[in-house]
Order: sequence, then C-alpha cells, then structure tokens
Amino acid sequence: MALTFRQPDALAKPIANYSQVIEVSSGKLVFIAGQTAVDAQGKLVGKGDIAAQTRQVMENLKTAVEGAGGSLRDIAKLTIFTTDLPAFRQHTGDLRKAYFPRDYPTSTLVEISQLAHPDFLVEIEAVAAID
Repeated sequence: MALTFRQPDALAKPIANYSQVIEVSSGKLVFIAGQTAVDAQGKLVGKGDIAAQTRQVMENLKTAVEGAGGSLRDIAKLTIFTTDLPAFRQHTGDLRKAYFPRDYPTSTLVEISQLAHPDFLVEIEAVAAID
C-alpha cells in the first residue's frame, strides 16, 4: 500500500474520525472534485437530510476512486464542506466509520454559508494515492 498512517507523539490524538498524518510512498495521486448528493441520473438525494446526502456523497467518492483504479482505502485526504456543522457532526460519524472502518484519511471540516445549489448540505473532495 502507498499510504502509511502516522500519529506523531507531539500531536494530540484526533478528536474525530481522521488521521493526523499520512505518508504517501508510491503510486499515482488522484484528485477527486467535490462530490455532492447527486445520483448518477443527476437527481438530488436526501433533500434536507444531511445523513442521506453524506451517504450519497460517499457513494460518489467510492465510484470516483474506483473509476481511477483504487478503493476508499486509497483515499489519503478529505476536505468536507457543510452548511450545518452541528448536524454534520451529529448525524454522520457512524456513517463515516462505515466507509472508513480503520485508518481514517486526513480530514478538514469546514462550515460554509452555501454550496453550489441551495439544497446541498455537504460536499466532499478527496485525494487518493493508488498503487
């Protein structure tokens, strides 16, 4: 595997489901654009439901990384944008664990006022390192 997960002693352990440091030792880097809760037919999934939207976003990330020849285990970095940080934290922790059961990607979580469409509640972009 191209990824080595590290927890430097001088850094506090993460307070959520993410890794502090991931080292990429080989493979190709794949940059995945921000994914939203739109299905393959272009329809919004989960209007008003942040958990349902996050599930669709994760499925879209999975499809994208697999299309590049990898898997979710190859994702090294997530950047998560949400319009409702408290709801995201409350309703998506277990969902993230289902997609990343161990060796969590590094992650940045940002609350913003609006995404590209007023019904979008979450958007996630990713970087993967695929052998």
